[in-house]
Amino acid sequence: MLVELTIKNIALIESLRIEFSQGFNVLTGETGAGKSIVVDCVNLALGGRADRDIIRTGAEKGMVQALFDLSNNPQATAYAQELGLEVEDGLIAVSRELSRSGRNICRIAGVIMPLSNLKQLTGYLVDVHGQHEHQALMNPARHMDFLDNFGGSAHEALKKQVAQLYSEKSAIASQLKKLMNDVSEKERLCDILSFQVQEIAAAHLKAGEEEKLTKKLAMLENSEKIRSGVEEAYSLVYEGDGRSLSAQESLLRAADAMNRISGIDERFAQLSTRIREVYYAAQDVGYELQSLMDGLNSDPEMLDKVATRLDMIKRLERKYGSTVEEVIKFGEEAGKRLEDLKSSENSIDGLKKKFKAADAKLREVCAQLTEVRRASAAKLADQICQQLADLGMSRTRFEVRVDPEAKPSATGMDRIEFMISPNPGEPLRPLAAIASGGEISRIMLALKVIAMHCDGVDTMIFDEIDTGVSGRMAQIVGEKMCLISRNSQVLCVTHLPQIAAQGDVHFQVEKISSENRTDSNVRRLDREGRIRELSRLVGGAEDSESSLTHAAHMLDEANAAKSR
Repeated sequence: MLVELTIKNIALIESLRIEFSQGFNVLTGETGAGKSIVVDCVNLALGGRADRDIIRTGAEKGMVQALFDLSNNPQATAYAQELGLEVEDGLIAVSRELSRSGRNICRIAGVIMPLSNLKQLTGYLVDVHGQHEHQALMNPARHMDFLDNFGGSAHEALKKQVAQLYSEKSAIASQLKKLMNDVSEKERLCDILSFQVQEIAAAHLKAGEEEKLTKKLAMLENSEKIRSGVEEAYSLVYEGDGRSLSAQESLLRAADAMNRISGIDERFAQLSTRIREVYYAAQDVGYELQSLMDGLNSDPEMLDKVATRLDMIKRLERKYGSTVEEVIKFGEEAGKRLEDLKSSENSIDGLKKKFKAADAKLREVCAQLTEVRRASAAKLADQICQQLADLGMSRTRFEVRVDPEAKPSATGMDRIEFMISPNPGEPLRPLAAIASGGEISRIMLALKVIAMHCDGVDTMIFDEIDTGVSGRMAQIVGEKMCLISRNSQVLCVTHLPQIAAQGDVHFQVEKISSENRTDSNVRRLDREGRIRELSRLVGGAEDSESSLTHAAHMLDEANAAKSR
């Protein structure tokens, strides 16, 4: 329920707070007083289109805040909790702040939120009927929404299933299109991948191979220099240079010298042992040097072979990766892509079968949805005719036509359109083609009365619902809104006294002009104020005794009717 609306610096309103009540709230006022501004502000708080031109002249920012009671709305409460918001005492405030710079801030419970969250939350709370809904009723594309809302959970479950199946079928269709697109391009890519796979496979690359070959090449290229160095080292370790002992012989003699004096001091024995260890190490070095000399034969053929192998590896790395490992990985991935492409023909056949099965399942569920829509269409048409009879259109025929479409869509396989015959003997024709403004208003009101038990919203707002009605019919329209207000809070902007008299609470919108500014204000009327406003709406002299008496009678009659 909408508890309170606060408006600051919007259009003609500088600062205003309106406290609404349960039941039937009516707003009246002279033309240009600002009735539409109040409704526009509610729409703004609900997430409607924001235009900075609506900011009051001279102000930099405008703000609208709506306070709602969620106590009887579990859907809205659950969604608020899903957003991580606390709902204290069942109350939650939503607001929009506009600035001339173009900035638009949405808040829920004081927390800045995306506009989409605001719209979803308030969608559970308020249903606004205005000119846009008149247009929706005139648009056959929207008639499906009216029917499905009437159908409730049975429609909703099947609609979700249809949407899911349609999405799955569309995904398969996209895969098929992708696979079947440009066969020549696929063949060209197969040739490229095949060449790459074969070239890399023919190289028989091994991880770490390049490093080993690089070292081997360095050895082969410097074989003479290496041999000279190794031979010199071997000679010095094992043979000496002809003028002095070899390193090995010198170490052995040094060890013996220390050994001869080892009995004098333990340190000499230790030194002898350590020198012998160095001697044995030198002996091992000599064996290794000998082994190196044995393997250091100049081999031009091997040199050429290693250089050629390294050149091939470098060439592959320039094409497929910076290391041997990357080239190997490239080849593996190219092989997988080649397999995928070669198996795509099988994939296409498989996808065609999947597409056919998905289409069949979608059509099956669409047929179920069509069946429940036709059943609901008959019920909706009957109930609308009953309501229209109360609204002075007893001889009107109304039909919700459900025609099959050739192809399924995300919403089913039905074309739904409201058909009407306002006068006996005339054929049913599309509502959009022949209905007058007054007929549209009454049909919309009939839909609202029917929907009040299945919409789930706490508040219904009617703006311009009285278009094209007057007299006794206006009285009936007011009674219908009274009926709706027994289940939902109703806010109605009207210029008809027959409707205004039936409100539980009456607000008057008035324009106050001073020398420099014009302001719009809204005040809650007491009984005397209501009588004066009803007198004005009737069209009589506001202060004449007869006009005031008639207005008081209207108010008393309306109150008596509500108590019956």
